[in-house]
Amino acid sequence: MNLANKITLIRILLIPIIVVLMLITPAPMVSYPGIETLQDKNVMAIGSYHLPWTYLVAGILFILASLTDMLDGYIARKYNMVTNFGKFFDSIADKLLTNAVLIIFACFGVLPIWMCVILICRDFIIDVVRQILAKSSVVMAANQMGRIRATAEMLGLSILFFFGAQCWDNFIEYGWINQVVMIPMYITTVLSILSAGIYIHANRKVLFDSSTEKNNEKKSK
Repeated sequence: MNLANKITLIRILLIPIIVVLMLITPAPMVSYPGIETLQDKNVMAIGSYHLPWTYLVAGILFILASLTDMLDGYIARKYNMVTNFGKFFDSIADKLLTNAVLIIFACFGVLPIWMCVILICRDFIIDVVRQILAKSSVVMAANQMGRIRATAEMLGLSILFFFGAQCWDNFIEYGWINQVVMIPMYITTVLSILSAGIYIHANRKVLFDSSTEKNNEKKSK
């Protein structure tokens, strides 16, 4: 196993650690008890703001895992370490990481459920499109908006670990603090919809042209 694959594997192994740290933390917004003894054990408290140590560690690990996403791809391309394992698990690791955090934040009232649904469904749709294109031997190239979306999502989720609803005693869903904190996630949601539309439009011939399917059937015979 080369260095790039090891980095990808480390990202996968960090996911359950991040999830466990989040799940053991009480979430008063939805009356989730977690480990109740952790309720008052914070590493920082300034006025109504407090940061649970579990979210501090989980947030740091999430940022490190997000950075490894760029690192393993860079190393694989630069040093010719591209493997089938890397091609498959690099994408899977990203989705497991972001979707697990999205679901927990949505369940804990940190993120709106509708936003979580849109972001996860977008990933599912893109995966389906990618499989259809692969069947026609077409490689779906990433577009610039998709890269910006991924960066905004990682940034937005990272911020929520340190300034999300779980960090405020008097949390107001539509208060100005929460709305400022949520800006990257709003941007992510808009870019997710737009980038998915661009992907589908750019490959519409393969997706919707019946002649393409007929040609594939002829080649298979």
